[in-house]
Amino acid sequence: MPAKKGERVESKYDGEKLYALIKEGKTMPEIMATLGVKSKSTLMNHLMKLMIEKKEFLEIEGSSTRTRSTSPVYRGGKIVLGANMLKGFEIEEGQKFVLKKTEDGLKLKMV
Repeated sequence: MPAKKGERVESKYDGEKLYALIKEGKTMPEIMATLGVKSKSTLMNHLMKLMIEKKEFLEIEGSSTRTRSTSPVYRGGKIVLGANMLKGFEIEEGQKFVLKKTEDGLKLKMV
């Protein structure tokens, strides 16, 4: 039955299908598309319900990755690289870089 104006439309919970997708290692966007879930919060609610039913801790691939800390941000005429993006590199404050445009995209090189 179609939803009426102002009525919330919720995705149907399918625990077994969600469980199978998680065990296959599907990512959050893949699971959302397969199940027809529109929001991450709805998917996380389904995940919590599933974990209670199965009495097992489950994690969706990529659900704990924060895009803000793993993607560069263009702000105020500057490209901002977060600390999480630079883990593993020995970079000091004031470090100089060279940015080159290539066929593959932009390349950043420490000087």
